[in-house]
Amino acid sequence: MAGEVLDLLEPANGGLWVDCTVGGGGHAALICARLGPDATLLGIDRDPLALEAAAERLKGCSCRVALERAHFSRAGDLVDRLGGSVSGALWDLGVSSHQLDRGTGFSIRDLDAPLDMRQDPQQDLCAADIVNRAGEKEIADILFRNSDERFSRRIAARIVRARPLRTVGDLMRCVDEALPAGYRTRDDVKRRVAQALRMEVNRELQELRQSLEAVCQRLVPGGRAVVLSYHSGEDRLVKQFFRSADREGWLRVLTPRPLRPSEEECRRNPRARPAKLRAAERVR
Repeated sequence: MAGEVLDLLEPANGGLWVDCTVGGGGHAALICARLGPDATLLGIDRDPLALEAAAERLKGCSCRVALERAHFSRAGDLVDRLGGSVSGALWDLGVSSHQLDRGTGFSIRDLDAPLDMRQDPQQDLCAADIVNRAGEKEIADILFRNSDERFSRRIAARIVRARPLRTVGDLMRCVDEALPAGYRTRDDVKRRVAQALRMEVNRELQELRQSLEAVCQRLVPGGRAVVLSYHSGEDRLVKQFFRSADREGWLRVLTPRPLRPSEEECRRNPRARPAKLRAAERVR
């Protein structure tokens, strides 16, 4: 949905533009292409390999580029170092292709990969710590809270009985064995379980809330915040935040209903299917 992102964000000329989830720099490159030499693009990511890819991709941009290795909950502090006023900000909350492809447990297809799921390799907590140490109720709560998984209790009980779990394959077998017969070939349940653990490992909902609050408070009047989410919990948080700020009168919701990818885009990129795009504009 790159076209829709740019249409809502409206990058142009100068100012400070923030890509809170810069990843490999795909969206950042499109934003930079519309910026002049007086503009700055701040790209934030906790993954050092993603930042290396972004640095390579953004070589030669006409605007200034500042890439920071940090959790995006620190975006407010990073913005303040660069002047404190934001012309526009983007969050793309999807998992990047290089994370899925590098054997750290992000892909449900990589059965021999360790149960890692850390976006920051220097972080202590990984997915194996959760499934092997947390109580059954805590695991069930994580699965339900982060992915609305209806079989969360059954899956949590099976995980606890099967400990220790070391690989993605171990986790996927637990999911298969916990599900009713008609659901055992359903990859959507497996994706939700993996997603819930990944979100817990990386504190994604907490990070998102802190980042939205910090960056949107620093938007200039007319500046826009644009968020691409891929999960109901993320979308719900963004929707509630934007609507609350709209009622308070300092943001204006631009997308009463989220924009969705076209069928053509979903055929080209099946990972885009669950995407929801929301935006809001600073009014005072």
